[in-house]
Amino acid sequence: MIKRITVFLAVLLMVAVAFTASAQSKVLLQYAPSAGTTTTYKMNITGNTTVTAYGKNQRTSLETGMRIQQKVTGVDKDGNVDIETTVLDGTITVNNVPTVLPNMGQIINVKMAKDGEVLSSTGVDQQGNMNQMQIRFPKNPVGIGDSWTSKIEANPQMPIPMETKYTIVGFEKIGGQDCVKISSTVRSVQPAAGSINLNVSATGFIWFAHKAGYMAKNEVKSDMRMVMENDLGGGQKEKIETRMNLVLKMDLTK
Repeated sequence: MIKRITVFLAVLLMVAVAFTASAQSKVLLQYAPSAGTTTTYKMNITGNTTVTAYGKNQRTSLETGMRIQQKVTGVDKDGNVDIETTVLDGTITVNNVPTVLPNMGQIINVKMAKDGEVLSSTGVDQQGNMNQMQIRFPKNPVGIGDSWTSKIEANPQMPIPMETKYTIVGFEKIGGQDCVKISSTVRSVQPAAGSINLNVSATGFIWFAHKAGYMAKNEVKSDMRMVMENDLGGGQKEKIETRMNLVLKMDLTK
């Protein structure tokens, strides 16, 4: 069960890293925090899963809470940013039984271009994972109503291609920072082939502090369906269907 939940959390984090509108000119969105900038986020994920197998349904409640700290350790002459991310603490609670997160204390180092492209990373198995978790901003300034899309190709960790559409919906202040509010919509481009079929849909909002150059807030609601085939031997196979509905909220904290 924990392994299955981990797959879904990975999807949510990818999509997750996604209206009080007022008139404002277009802005150029870039990751541009100054060296030494440290931000700490509180992340909370709540939801439930339903597993259908062998003619039975099993429902499981899920809650994950964690604190993540990001520190800018350097900015080069081209504006590329070196970021150190640390999981400070956290728990995952399944059916009211809490467990300490296994990756607590993990440190991930990323070098990222101003538009969000991940140039290199350490502390993760695949650089592609980090690219999937970052928003890639357009090269030109954007304003209310402007949209752009980003596609995530299938890979060993996530065996489905996904497409995300971002749209500027407004501007507001979060924690004293001037933020652009971005809606995000994620859809599976096609079901995965093979023994695992994973369909994903998610909608949410991202508040990006465009003057300070970092994310201030993120909210995502997701629905996921995974079908796996279990080989029973003798040419017999049994389909196991897992459905998960999750709500993610991520805010700046001290």
